[in-house]
Amino acid sequence: MPGTSQGSAHPETRPTTCISTLGVSTDIDDADLPLPQPFTDAEWDTIVAAAVANVAVLEAAHPQNHPDENAVRDLLDAQPAGTRAGFSLPIPAGACARVPTWHSRRYWLALCEWIVTHTERGRTALRRHGIAVQTFLRVCAAHAQYAESSTGRHVCASLATLASKDTLSIDQLKRGRRALKTLDLGVELARGKKLNTAEREAAARLYTHAHGQPPSRLQVGAASVWALSAPVWAVETMPAPKKPHKKPRRRTRHRPSRSAHHTETSASRPISPARRRSPSSAPQSPTGSLSMCLSVRKDHQARTRAGEKNSTLTTPRPLALQRAAAQLVERIPALRTIVGVDDATGRRRGHIGSICDLLLDAGIDTDRWTGVDIAHALNHDGTTRGWTWPTTDAMTSPLRLVAYRLSRLDWSGPSPTELKIHDRTHKGETPTDTAHRMIKTRHRALVATSIPQAPPATGQHRRAMREQLATDLAAKRTAAARCAR
Repeated sequence: MPGTSQGSAHPETRPTTCISTLGVSTDIDDADLPLPQPFTDAEWDTIVAAAVANVAVLEAAHPQNHPDENAVRDLLDAQPAGTRAGFSLPIPAGACARVPTWHSRRYWLALCEWIVTHTERGRTALRRHGIAVQTFLRVCAAHAQYAESSTGRHVCASLATLASKDTLSIDQLKRGRRALKTLDLGVELARGKKLNTAEREAAARLYTHAHGQPPSRLQVGAASVWALSAPVWAVETMPAPKKPHKKPRRRTRHRPSRSAHHTETSASRPISPARRRSPSSAPQSPTGSLSMCLSVRKDHQARTRAGEKNSTLTTPRPLALQRAAAQLVERIPALRTIVGVDDATGRRRGHIGSICDLLLDAGIDTDRWTGVDIAHALNHDGTTRGWTWPTTDAMTSPLRLVAYRLSRLDWSGPSPTELKIHDRTHKGETPTDTAHRMIKTRHRALVATSIPQAPPATGQHRRAMREQLATDLAAKRTAAARCAR
């Protein structure tokens, strides 16, 4: 075909012949070209060394941007105490001082509901930002879940996290935040942004400290930090919750009262919607939304019912019993896993009352046996029998183990404390009180002897003091003689 190369319908993009330097055209045949040969080991090492050297030269010419160590430490110090969710943006100095704190989470939710349902300012704010009352209250509940229970601050959850908790959309959360800001119920202390180098390094260290391993992916952004507030105008507008009126009840000796039966049944029976929307249960919304968790009046009613049901006053445990239980926990590793302070999280776990009940069930007189004596008796018994305390991972029920060990000993004899303080007990004192009195006396003596004393006076100083004393006495004698004349 004309206009094609070698009768092909696809013309060549480059000529198949070339003109040599001698003026003779030669055909290019790929089959005549030699095949590429693989590199030898020496050649490959030379190429890799040259590439590494080039990379080192480029890194030296463009040094990496390492974060400032002082800036990273300042960011870590600005993090809220006990945070484990992630890195949050630092709050400017003095920003929290201008935001009134809430009284409690329940009170703040009740305040939000009262404002948007009973005040014209709240209804206007919702209409302005195009959000319904129920949706706004759900937004408030989502934010209150991540706030500090004592102050209502440090709400640093992202919009995606808030949306996943209560099936809210991002648009609803944004509108709710605008309404909170308009009503002064929420203040944005720090706007969310992408993290810089120092902030990413601080986030990585914070994650490593909380989880014990470095993060698989670095945190690249941080959410806004909010503080939920109870403004003065809103607190003054909402009336104080009314306490329920108590009617006098007649109680019989042989038959339980009708009010007590009503209290027990009402605690397990749900309240009707009509009762929720009663005018006396303010603050409540006309639609009855969040009435069970936002009503301050129902909270007082529940506490009143609980007080009537549990009218029997519980007597406090003796001080000697509590002291012995605390000393026992400090000296027995089996009990530290269920009672005490967790070293990893800093939170208190368990209750010392379980150890007190353990000592009472064993029949130990804690006025005679201190916690140190009990731990010494258990260790001595274990050494005699060839027993050792199991490891923390091997224990399944530490309380049962200690109860079994206590049941195998006789606690009716004299305690080591009684043997040590024989004939040293004051009148009206128990052996435990005597032991602690002697311990305090010894501590005071140690403190007094540990105070550094002044060096002894030199001979020259003593001579000067004697001369001054002789001069003072001579002056007094002279003055006395003049007075006698």
